[in-house]
Amino acid sequence: MAALPSLDTQSKVVSDAAENFVEHYYESLNKRQPLAQYYASTSAHLTSASVKPDISINGQVLESVAAYEALLDAQGRNVRYEVASFDAQPVSPDYALGCPSALSLSAPDAATGRGKLAKSVKDGDRVSFAVQVNGTIRYGKPGDTPAATGASAAGGTGNPTPGDGEPLETAFNEAWLLVPHWEALGRNAPRGLRRWVVVSQNFRAF
Repeated sequence: MAALPSLDTQSKVVSDAAENFVEHYYESLNKRQPLAQYYASTSAHLTSASVKPDISINGQVLESVAAYEALLDAQGRNVRYEVASFDAQPVSPDYALGCPSALSLSAPDAATGRGKLAKSVKDGDRVSFAVQVNGTIRYGKPGDTPAATGASAAGGTGNPTPGDGEPLETAFNEAWLLVPHWEALGRNAPRGLRRWVVVSQNFRAF
């Protein structure tokens, strides 16, 4: 059995990975860029192991990333998610669900070798981790807020009433669980793949 990453290694890997995720995810969210690359549904290995993103927005369970993007579109224009703080913690030091045979320590690929795979485990490449994000949703102007009938939109409930010309704001909390993106760990992996992808997202506006 390969040596597991030390607690210090897990902490460093998770801190860096969470910071990278939060920075890039919310930038993509604010620019309304496609979000599929951040979720487990982009991984054939995870999907074949019946791993799919569990997305809950204000208690509403969504079936897909596309459904979440449609919900975001219903919010209106000039909506920004501003992160105030985040915290991350390791969950599993050696996540294995959906791991392809080429990356398995029990049957390592000849070209990769057991030594490289064991080092990957020890270096924290297979850590799964949780992230808690707190922040504020800002609507550019009163006319940009979701319609009353769009209460299912991510920021569409519990919103304060803005004054004349003032941007409307509401706080949010978002809990994430991310796991290794196996396609990004394999030999000759395509450039630009996210190294960890989302398997659980729980958003609350209040």
